[in-house]
Amino acid sequence: MLKQEVSYQQNPPVADLYRAFMDGFSDYMIRFDMDEAAFEAIFFVRDQNQPSRSIVAYVDGRPVGVMLSGIAHLDAGWVTRCGGLAVAPGYRRLGIARELMRRFDEQAEGMRLLEVIQGNEQAYDLYARLGYDVVREIVYYQSVPTETAATLDVVPITELFEREYPKAVHHPIWQRDVRTTQQQATLVRVTEEGREGSLLFRDNVLLDVFGRDEDSVWLLRAAGCKHPVHLTFTSDRPAFIEAAEALGFEKDTVAQFEMVRKGET
Repeated sequence: MLKQEVSYQQNPPVADLYRAFMDGFSDYMIRFDMDEAAFEAIFFVRDQNQPSRSIVAYVDGRPVGVMLSGIAHLDAGWVTRCGGLAVAPGYRRLGIARELMRRFDEQAEGMRLLEVIQGNEQAYDLYARLGYDVVREIVYYQSVPTETAATLDVVPITELFEREYPKAVHHPIWQRDVRTTQQQATLVRVTEEGREGSLLFRDNVLLDVFGRDEDSVWLLRAAGCKHPVHLTFTSDRPAFIEAAEALGFEKDTVAQFEMVRKGET
């Protein structure tokens, strides 16, 4: 292929972000089938990537590469996330992905964060070469019908920020953290004979679990008692992964690595 001139634009039109994303992920191991409105709802509203921080690569006016990005200030300080990186087939091996990541790093503040699907060796190798290290694995489950004698009560969402997040000994992944993403969430208090915990839902997605490791089976049984739910756990919460397995929850074939690189700012 002849060398092609590539230009880059930060804060491009959303239509170009969408087109570059769909072309770049057209042969991905996970199929994305969505229109532009759904793309905005998922990647900008829910996941809090920000168009102003995102970049598109162009060749002859065509959007051929994309880097989605968002930033948030959490307990440990600023975190800047790469929420998607892709280059269209036919435009790869031109250094576009590396340049998009260079620009991501240049504008980032604090810790740099991203996720990569296990088995995507090309992306993993790129991030590793750029100084990213795996900090934990992300695994997904689907619940099966369960029964519980516990009492479940919806409580004000303000308790999530005033009580649950401040005392939590774990931190959720970016896409499940209500402090970073615009998600309509419901907090449910679980109680039974002196035991207590909390479940955070968005529709049929269990965003987070707050409670003791020794209550993990009890809490997950309560989570799935009314209808099936999708669950996400990280490898630094082994008790809850073991509880999901013990309850016979179905593990997704897709898993991810969460990778970080410490920033200078």
